[in-house]
Formats: sequence, structure tokens, C-alpha cells
Amino acid sequence: GVFVTRDRPIDLSTSTSPATFPDVYVHQRAASKKIFPSLYDMFVGGVSVAGEPSELTAQREVAEELGLSKALSTSLSSWSGGGPFLNCLVCTSYNRCLVDLFQYVMDTEIENIEWQDEEVAWGEFVQMGIVMAAADLSMQRAADAGTWPGRYPPIQSELKGVFSNNSLNHEEWKKWDFVPDGLLVWKAWLQFVAKNAKI
Repeated sequence: GVFVTRDRPIDLSTSTSPATFPDVYVHQRAASKKIFPSLYDMFVGGVSVAGEPSELTAQREVAEELGLSKALSTSLSSWSGGGPFLNCLVCTSYNRCLVDLFQYVMDTEIENIEWQDEEVAWGEFVQMGIVMAAADLSMQRAADAGTWPGRYPPIQSELKGVFSNNSLNHEEWKKWDFVPDGLLVWKAWLQFVAKNAKI
């Protein structure tokens, strides 16, 4: 999985406060997708082919899904201390996979996102706080519906679904339902950031 950030990296060595994090790219999956059509994702990702290093998979997926070909020649691990931010095992009713989480820093002065229509219906850079609150609400809805794939109760961010400093011109983010496996990686991310805050 990959966070795509705007112009600067998430640097946990200087701050673990999400208020200091750069904007991250959120996208909505195309309605024609066979798996999770029209759901949202705060990560870009895909499945590694046999023997393919996870960083190469991450680079390829960023280039393919968002048209950011510079990712193919960029060391993603250089932005997270020489490896992925974290590794987590994701288990749902439809898959079981090991996820390595990286980040790609998009230089908005020289790069443009050009997504594949068959992959992405909408995308935009949004504040990390919006992602946090939207994910909280998405997890709450999944738990209420009995479809949350993780342990109960779902881990929530400090925002508990509320974010008032909204840079978007709408409140649609409150209705974003994220892909279940992405929410499990998000849960691992919240735990990882909390652990780093205590170091």
C-alpha cells in the first residue's frame, strides 16, 4: 500500500501529530470495478507478482493507477527510514495478505495525476484530518452493519468522526465508505503512529 502525499512526506521523526501531516490523496474506485465498486481508498496498492519486492509493486501501482511514472524511478523507502512504514497482516472473508505501507511524495509543480478511468472515478488531495474523520465514520457504519472485518470495537482516531477545519467545499467526506482491507491497514497505521508518539 502507498500513501500519496502532496509535496512533502509524512515525517514521524519530527512530529506524530496528524495536524502537521501533508495532504494525502483519496480516490473513489470506478463503479465498473468487480471488487468494491465505488468505494473509497486512502491508499494506492495492488498485489505483488511472484518474487516481486513489495516496494516495486508499490511503485508500479502508483504509476499505473495515477499516472505518476516518476514513482518507477523513486525510492519509496527513502521517505520512511529505509523500508516500509509498517507491515501488517490483513485478513478478511475474501483475502489474506501481508501489506507493506510506503509513501510517495508527489511534486505538484512537475507532476500531474492522470488516473485510469477503469480504475478511478474521482480523486483529490485532502487534509489528513478529513481522512481520519471519514475513516472513523466508515468504520462506525461497517460495525453498525455487522460488516467490519476486524476486531470489535473498531479502533477510532482521536477525532471520532468529527472534523471542523474542512478544506473541501462540501461535506461529502462524511459519507465516504472505504474499502474494508484499506480500513484494516488504516487501523494498523493509527496504532503505528500512536506507538511512535510514545517513543
